Amino acid sequence: MTEKMKKSLQFVTRFYSPGALRPDDSFITEGLSFWKRHAVAASIIGATLLAAAAVSTYLALNTSRPQVETGAPETEVTASPTDETPDTDTVKEMKFEDASLPEVVKAIEEAYGVKVAGTTEGQPSLTLSYKGTAEDLVAAINDLLGTNLSIEK
Repeated sequence: MTEKMKKSLQFVTRFYSPGALRPDDSFITEGLSFWKRHAVAASIIGATLLAAAAVSTYLALNTSRPQVETGAPETEVTASPTDETPDTDTVKEMKFEDASLPEVVKAIEEAYGVKVAGTTEGQPSLTLSYKGTAEDLVAAINDLLGTNLSIEK
């Protein structure tokens, strides 16, 4: 017999007590009642469900956000079709990507059927997605760029 085996056997014979390894006296089932075991299992299941809900919420929110594209900036101006009558109170969605101020003014005039007055000096560019009325859009552009555009009535 090797030295290691002798030490192991001495350890077991020194600390062994009769009935120490019986399954009915084990520490796992000794202190836990039926309800406590089920409460532990329910807690584990609840934590798993909570984690699954958090992951699904994260994925739902992450996919609903617009993705930022890298690369060269493009000028894109989209607007809804217009009527002959000015509809300054109509809510429309406008999207500008790196558009110059004269392009933005022209798009607002075409979309809402209004005339935008004010100075368009300088060449500031605007990237904006906006849903609202013509007056609110012009006010937002004035706040963002420090311009003094207005809608002629």
